[in-house]
Amino acid sequence: MSVLEVKNLKFKYSDVDLFNSVNFKLEKTDHIGLVGLNGVGKSTFLNLLSKNIKPDMGEIMWDKNVKVGYLDQQAKLDKNQTILTYLYDVFSDLFKKEEKMEQLYASMATIDEKDYDRVLNMAGKIGEELEEKGFYAFKSKVGNIINGLGIDDSRLNDPLTNFSGGQRAKIILGKLLLEEPDILIMDEPTNFLDVNHVEWLTKYLKAYPKAFIVVSHDKDFINDISINICALENKEITRYKGNYDYYIKERDIRMETYQKTYINQQKQIKKTEEFINKNIVRASTTKRAQSRRKMLSKMEILAPITTSRKVYFNFPFSRFISDTPIEVKDLVVGYDKPILNPINFSLKKDETFALVGKNGIGKSTIIKTILGEIDKLGGEVKISSNVDFLYFSQDSEYDSELTPFQIIKEDFYDLENKDVRSILAKVGIVGDMVNKKMCELSGGEQTRVRLARLTMFKSNLLILDEPSNNLDKEAKLALTDAINRYEGVILLVSHERDFLNGFPHRVIDVENLSMK
Repeated sequence: MSVLEVKNLKFKYSDVDLFNSVNFKLEKTDHIGLVGLNGVGKSTFLNLLSKNIKPDMGEIMWDKNVKVGYLDQQAKLDKNQTILTYLYDVFSDLFKKEEKMEQLYASMATIDEKDYDRVLNMAGKIGEELEEKGFYAFKSKVGNIINGLGIDDSRLNDPLTNFSGGQRAKIILGKLLLEEPDILIMDEPTNFLDVNHVEWLTKYLKAYPKAFIVVSHDKDFINDISINICALENKEITRYKGNYDYYIKERDIRMETYQKTYINQQKQIKKTEEFINKNIVRASTTKRAQSRRKMLSKMEILAPITTSRKVYFNFPFSRFISDTPIEVKDLVVGYDKPILNPINFSLKKDETFALVGKNGIGKSTIIKTILGEIDKLGGEVKISSNVDFLYFSQDSEYDSELTPFQIIKEDFYDLENKDVRSILAKVGIVGDMVNKKMCELSGGEQTRVRLARLTMFKSNLLILDEPSNNLDKEAKLALTDAINRYEGVILLVSHERDFLNGFPHRVIDVENLSMK
């Protein structure tokens, strides 16, 4: 039984069509992985389904009885509330019912005896409803999800403002899972999750009794959780009845057939247009030319096969750097209280360092403390006078209403427009994408824009906090190549082992506070 039906969906940014009469159905137990290159419209499709934006044409019809949950990692939160308050909000209605039940029981001390049965009956019905909805097991459920996603249970009463963007993303995901909606819509849910937590989420989703649609660049994750793959390619969605491995094999066969059909259609279009141009002005043949023109106007034009755009990153070197550009001695990091034991490590010239440790342990906090964005609680940070920092934050620091063009121009206002476009083109941001708002770009496109800005500054110490999030394979390879070419020191945070294995690095293990 379909819980969602999409008919003849069309949507475009500026004058570029993203979807060409897309049709799609979701059954109530479908487990779907939505795949496609960066920028083809996967996030846009999820936003259309979630009613965050409206289609230009077509219908999106949800069953009126289903509850839809959408993972919005950029959701605006009250950062003063604690993790526990945020998570328990899922059960706020049930807490109110429990309070009402307790009031009813308490009232029996003062009400007339003839009302006993009525009040007991009312309280009993509320208790049954709480039992039915699993209210009394919710603490166990919260604990399971907190531990599964690697949320530090010793910090449940800390305000959200004390956590990095990655940690908050996990907390948002945790709340969504607690809500147990009929349909889960999730865009890159494994961002910021360690391997163990990805494994937990994989098992959770495989056992999920309801439907979900998931976008992820983690191919192993998509392969494990998906019963069907829906590929957004050539402005259409094609369903493959199998996992990601099956999709890859079947896609190559279908793409070969599609390409032949596309070439034949282009030949037919060219031949028809030549006939029209040659015969439209001749009295004896104008009717035939008009007929061909009408036929051509009604033809369903196939889109060319979508190919990945080339991506190139380069981080220019500024000047000589000392042998030990940064030395950390007995550094204590945290907010109101320390979150780690005193930290000791040094960065050395001409090396790449990976700051590793389970998510939520405090890697971003260490970096922000070194940079002076957070006050240290003790110890010292020695930074050589000839260090030129360049910092990629886990959290986007830009107004989402700005365009990529404006972001580059903001720092380099004297650049000619063609030069700004050239800078963005190197990272695959071309055409009308240059003037889209950042909030209208996919997560991978936003990351590329932010990295493009960094390529405009010279540095000798590059700090990258989860730079590969949302990037597709081609962009990750380009970033790996740029890191290998960089002449300065790099301090890197990444939860992706495959990405880290792309270049030689020394490990600073936050959990053991040691060098390897």
